[in-house]
Amino acid sequence: MSQHFVERGGLPPGLTSFTKIRLGWISREQVRFVKPGETAVTFLSPLSAGGETLAVKIPLSWGKYYLVENRQPVGFDRALPDSGVLVLKVNPDAPEGYGTVKIMDANPGSAHFSQATFRLDDGGRNLFKDDEVAVIPLWKDGDRLGVIVTTPERSAEALEAAQAVGALMKRKGPGDRLTGEAKAAFMAFDFKRCIGIAGR
Repeated sequence: MSQHFVERGGLPPGLTSFTKIRLGWISREQVRFVKPGETAVTFLSPLSAGGETLAVKIPLSWGKYYLVENRQPVGFDRALPDSGVLVLKVNPDAPEGYGTVKIMDANPGSAHFSQATFRLDDGGRNLFKDDEVAVIPLWKDGDRLGVIVTTPERSAEALEAAQAVGALMKRKGPGDRLTGEAKAAFMAFDFKRCIGIAGR
C-alpha cells in the first residue's frame, strides 16, 4: 500500500495513518484506543476522505502498537492496489528505514500489496490474529467500514457472528428488522445470540 505507483504514470497511494498522525493531520480525537484484552467495535471513515474516526490504535508490549485504518479508493487513495481494513505494526524504536512501520499483509503471497487488506467478504483474509489481539473487518455503514478488536479467544465466534450479519444484510437488506436485531446483539458482544438471530 506504500509502493510509489500502482500503474506507471498513475498516482501514488495516499499516506498511512502513521504518517498522517506524525504530521498532525490526524488528531488524537480521531483515533480510537483499544487495549489488548478489550473488545470494541469502531466504524472508520475512509482514511483519505477524512472523518470523525480515522484509525484504531492498539498498544502492545515493548512500546510497539498496531494502527488499523480503512483504505478506500477515494481522494488521494483512488489509485490503491486494494481496499478494506489495513493493519500496520509500528515499532517506534526501529531506526528510520529499518521497519518502523510494517504492513500486516492479509495475503503475503499476492504481489505489490494487491491483497493486503482484510475484508469480511473474503474467507482467506477476514481475520488478523496474533498472541495478544484479533482484528476482524465488519460491514459498511455508509462510507464507513466497521472493525472489531477482540481477544484471540473470542475471535472465532466474533468472526462467525460478523459473517452472519454480513450474509443477513445481503439477504434481507441493511434496514430489515431482523438485520437490526442481529446488529444490536453483535454490538452488545452477544455473538451467540447474533448468530441465532441471523439463522432464523
